[in-house]
Order: sequence, then structure tokens, then C-alpha cells
Amino acid sequence: MKRKRQSTVEPVFGTLTQFMRLRKINTLGIKQANKVMHLSAIAYNLKKYLKFTQNW
Repeated sequence: MKRKRQSTVEPVFGTLTQFMRLRKINTLGIKQANKVMHLSAIAYNLKKYLKFTQNW
């Protein structure tokens, strides 16, 4: 279980909290916090995609 979790979710949250400084969400309400998390996930995926396409 630990190996599966480390390969899917934990590195993404580690990157968001450490490098993108998403330790606190400065919004009010669940809907606004959800929007922030979605934008952060989009930014993470775009960064990963651009890094992949540059090496291709």
C-alpha cells in the first residue's frame, strides 16, 4: 500500500507544499479552496508536460 501511495499522490502533494508554497490556502470556503487546488494541479501538470515535451 505504501509503495502505491508514494507513486501516485504523495510526490504531488510534496511538490505542491514544498516548491509551490501551497502550505496554506488563503481563501474562505470549501468551493474557493477547491478552485485553488484545481489550479495548483493544473499548474503542476502543465509544468510536467512542458518538461516532457522539451526533452522530446
